[in-house]
Amino acid sequence: MDYYLVEHVVYQYLLPAVCIPGVCAAALSAVIFARMRQTSLEVLLCGLSIFDVLLLTCTLLIYPAIHSCGQQENQMNSLVCHFFWKSALLTFPISVIAQTGSVWTCVAVTLDRFIAVSYPIRKRVLCTPNTSLAVLLGVTFFSVIFKIPAFLEIQLNEAGVLVDTDLRKNQLYQKIYMTYLYTAIIVVVPWTIIIVLNVIVIRKVRIAYQIQANMTLCRPNNSRCRREEGERKVTVMATVMTGIFILCNIPPTLCNSVESFLPDLKQNFRPIIPLSNLLVCVNSASNMLIYCVFNQKFRRAVIKIFRKNKGLDKGRLPSRREESKTMMRESSTTAILVNDKLITRTTMNSF
Repeated sequence: MDYYLVEHVVYQYLLPAVCIPGVCAAALSAVIFARMRQTSLEVLLCGLSIFDVLLLTCTLLIYPAIHSCGQQENQMNSLVCHFFWKSALLTFPISVIAQTGSVWTCVAVTLDRFIAVSYPIRKRVLCTPNTSLAVLLGVTFFSVIFKIPAFLEIQLNEAGVLVDTDLRKNQLYQKIYMTYLYTAIIVVVPWTIIIVLNVIVIRKVRIAYQIQANMTLCRPNNSRCRREEGERKVTVMATVMTGIFILCNIPPTLCNSVESFLPDLKQNFRPIIPLSNLLVCVNSASNMLIYCVFNQKFRRAVIKIFRKNKGLDKGRLPSRREESKTMMRESSTTAILVNDKLITRTTMNSF
């Protein structure tokens, strides 16, 4: 496989094609979840969407520019190179901070669903919007503190060219921080938590669906059954999202591991590096599609924005009071139809 051809196609065409709409989708998701913020999961997904916006934006500014700079014959007179050298001082640290934040927000989402499925009574106390906001602030603070050294790893030399600092060249720093701490905090610990808890959650959700299938009391007009069904759908959504996160991050993790622990094989994995970076972007850009597929409330909000309404309603998200009134009307309509012995399906789906 020709590495230079793969790098050119990925960084010049595929990556912008993923990142540009991905930034828009992630920003829209952040706005919608910020408008909702009625449950702990909605707050966490708002934070995850913000991290996705930062990661996709920085990636879009870094990789196409560094690739174009590498193709310039006279880099000192190249505007692309000077743009990359100067912007990377900020975009590189922000990108790794956003990456760390995304990883641990996915862990928080998994924990939220685990508590919701395993301890539904305690969930009302433990999993609140305020709790999730505190968790997001903690994740952000931890990510910034953990990745502060990234600001000290690169600098501009006297000619204005981006170079590694003495800190990044230090063998002990590379071994302890860039290899062992990165592997433990970004890969081993969070992945273990996500995989183990997701296995437990999937098992409990399967059991819940089997129990519901055998019950005759769960009817479409039963509010408790609707709440439980909505909770399970949200749990499935979160499980799918974190599962795709793991799958898309396997190739970049493999490349980092080979570079850190098997440097002799680094050249063999070089063509995979651009593709692995692309997969990270695909993961961050595709979350909105997952929300739309599994979350009816989110899907309605997206449709509300893009629907061609007249006057002030055009593109406006419904307020909480309007959502409450709409849900009450839908519930009343369902009750009337049932009393008249007509068969209908309720459109109310609690989040």
